[in-house]
Amino acid sequence: YPAAQIGWLRRHAPDTVKSVPYLGVDYIVANWKRKAFQDRRMREALSLAYNREAIVYKIRRVGETPAYNMIPPGVANYPGGASLDFKALPYAARIEKARALMRAMGYGPRHRLAITYATSTNPDQRRTAAIVQQMLAPIYIDMTISAVELAQHLQRLHAHDFDIANSSWIADYNDASNFLDVLRSDSTSNYPGYANPAYDGLLDKAQATPDAAARARLLLQAEQVALKDYAWLPCYFMLTMDVVQPWVKGWVPNIHGYNRSRWLRIEGHPH
Repeated sequence: YPAAQIGWLRRHAPDTVKSVPYLGVDYIVANWKRKAFQDRRMREALSLAYNREAIVYKIRRVGETPAYNMIPPGVANYPGGASLDFKALPYAARIEKARALMRAMGYGPRHRLAITYATSTNPDQRRTAAIVQQMLAPIYIDMTISAVELAQHLQRLHAHDFDIANSSWIADYNDASNFLDVLRSDSTSNYPGYANPAYDGLLDKAQATPDAAARARLLLQAEQVALKDYAWLPCYFMLTMDVVQPWVKGWVPNIHGYNRSRWLRIEGHPH
């Protein structure tokens, strides 16, 4: 369901909406294969200008959490705690810092950066793209939106055929490594083209560490390395958004977002 419909149901039929934290994160990637985005300051400026709270609380309005890191809350055997270092900075101060970074790279009112934002034709993503366009304008970036069908959008992500692009990741299993492995230098899902030997090394070391607590600390270090590099721009952590009628029994909201049909039953269906 589109976020707008879920929001309407949440207000008018709250008993039908089953939402809990999900193993999914929405994010934006900048193409490291293009010169402008090879500069860390550019990637930082983009992240500073992106107003996560406005997107989550004013645009989507379905209860999601603004994301300042890569791994959703509640992931098994993971302490969390990594964060983009500007999280506590008010948005107005973020914009001023982003402008200063852009000016340091030679951009300004008379020399603006023109980029294209690649996304799908999903109504929620197109709506969000228009807001992102407005957010980047004050930091001297003119953004054109390119929306195509999802299959075509995925093709251009894999081909690194974009400037910046919307993407998302839903974990295959409940472990922090499933999110972090996306950014390995040899990952087919590494859409930005991120490559940091220190990051890969921490993941390799974690994979070879049998102690759960020690492994978690290594994964946490890896997450912080990627955040410091602005490897991608985390937007929000997803929720499950299931619409379940009151007469459907046995449905249990869970972080994986699925229920086996053999545990479901119908009771008291209205006639």
